[in-house]
Amino acid sequence: MNTPNLNTSSDSTILLTQYVDSMWRCMLVKQNGGVPTIIETAEVNQDASLESLIESHDPDQIYTVLSGAQSVCRTTTLPDVDQDQIVEALRLQAEARFLGTTPSHRRVMAPLDSAVGETNRVGLIIAWPEQQTVSVPPCLEDACFIPDTVALAALLDGVRPTEPMLIANPSDGSVSIAISHANGAAIRATKEDNSSQDSFHTGLLSITRETAEIHNHSASFIDGLIGTLSQQLATFDSSNPIVILPDTITEHARTSLAGCDSSNEWWKAWGILAGCAIAATGSLSALTTLKHSAPEINPTFGEKVTQALESPSRSKRLVAAALICIVFGPALLSGVRYGLLEMLNPNVSDQYALKVESKQEQVVYKELEKSAWPMSKLIADVTNHTPVGIDLESIRIDIGEPISVRGRALSADGKSAAELIALYQETLQQTGIFKDVQFSYDTAGTYGDRDFDLWATVADPLRRPRLTQDEDFGIWTLAMRQDGIQPETLDPIVDVASSDDGSSPLGTADSEDIASSDPIPNAGDNRANNDRPRNPRNGSSSDNGTASRGESPNASGSPSSRVPEPLTAEQINNMSSDEARIALKDVTEGLNHVGRDAEAKARLRSEMRMLLDRLKEVQK
Repeated sequence: MNTPNLNTSSDSTILLTQYVDSMWRCMLVKQNGGVPTIIETAEVNQDASLESLIESHDPDQIYTVLSGAQSVCRTTTLPDVDQDQIVEALRLQAEARFLGTTPSHRRVMAPLDSAVGETNRVGLIIAWPEQQTVSVPPCLEDACFIPDTVALAALLDGVRPTEPMLIANPSDGSVSIAISHANGAAIRATKEDNSSQDSFHTGLLSITRETAEIHNHSASFIDGLIGTLSQQLATFDSSNPIVILPDTITEHARTSLAGCDSSNEWWKAWGILAGCAIAATGSLSALTTLKHSAPEINPTFGEKVTQALESPSRSKRLVAAALICIVFGPALLSGVRYGLLEMLNPNVSDQYALKVESKQEQVVYKELEKSAWPMSKLIADVTNHTPVGIDLESIRIDIGEPISVRGRALSADGKSAAELIALYQETLQQTGIFKDVQFSYDTAGTYGDRDFDLWATVADPLRRPRLTQDEDFGIWTLAMRQDGIQPETLDPIVDVASSDDGSSPLGTADSEDIASSDPIPNAGDNRANNDRPRNPRNGSSSDNGTASRGESPNASGSPSSRVPEPLTAEQINNMSSDEARIALKDVTEGLNHVGRDAEAKARLRSEMRMLLDRLKEVQK
């Protein structure tokens, strides 16, 4: 009789798997305190599908069938005594038969239930030698292995049929057989020649005859067994596993496992898994604990800490140490850090002052980037990109507002006035300094000339576009081009002269095209001797002072570099916010042109700090 498995919870799900003919047969069994029930059977042909099946059902325990040829099976006769004595006797028999050569995780044993009228019991001992290895997918590495001989033992438990029970696999030659006899039952696992179907069937008949003769069956009974078995073997295909179970066995199994089918074909396919399910959920559960590798006991960090804190004296010491660290730890750590800083930085006060001054300068430069525009540069960018044939009449630039350009266009270089204005718009847009460039012009005059207005938003006032020598009218002016004067051989890109500390005053302006002065034209050039400033593209007069940079060093209209006059603390304290900003800008520009004069540099830096303090005071 089967009894409930004490090692399995009363409400659990187990999954049994068997690898047959390049596919996995899976049986899902539910145990809810009564008779275990088959809730699903499935066949999958890939390891990935098997893993998905396991993830979807999340069973409490996974078992997989082990071929009989991989294990060693021994039976022994035991007296019918109480459970403790019979288990001890079986353990002694196992030690005597295997002499401790098999580790505990690969050796199982259990006594079978006796049939009606028997005065002794059969003990089953199974070992899985470590030399026998099987390849299983990663999802089954932690599963328990059940030899197919255990499936026979579970189906035979308490029942003694007169016909043999046989499980054989032609693919690997494994054979598991069980035959009843006067003192109980004999269960064997071996391997036969599987080179051909005839040789394999001959080996099955031979092992059946041999087992029956060993247990003193009569010759006529053995001949009857062999004849019946030969007829049954003829009905099996050469590739499928052979499962022969008597009707008395299948009828008794249906009382121990609900959900079994009564058809012979179902038992041929699922009989082994059904026997393993009965063993895993019944009194033979001790035979279903074989493991592929020895279990490892690795306590977690929390378990180690809990075990260490179980000692009261150790806990008290840890609490005292924690209190000391909480009270004195921060002061001690701060002292160590302060000592290291003093040792590694003997001039830490000077370095701190330098750091503060650097931070203040960065604040100034950041503010100047937001609020200051290089007006002379923007005027030069507008005029330098003016096509030949356009006279500029006025340029209006206000900080934060779009620029406004007014001029007159004449046909030149084969282009009409309208085409020149459109070219002017495209050229300004491509510089990256301006965006959203728009224009409007009047109707053409008598000579094709057009008056126009142009607007553009300043996108990046500090950008310095890269210009080739032919594009830069500051290096090669229009007057020089008309007179056939070639510029000196110069690089198309000329770097901006940096300040004495190696950095630009605004920090974000890249060192790019600032052209040097052009060579002075010859004395006979009327354009060069003209007293009025001219447009750098066409030499015409302009009322806003946007003259060619090639004709005069200060023709761009920007003020000459100078060092501002000294400011007293009283003057600074009386300044308004706007006056302080203007003075701060002058002092910053003066620092960039002071050169090697240390005294002037110190004075300007002192004034910069006072101006910053004044700005903060006014803003408050």
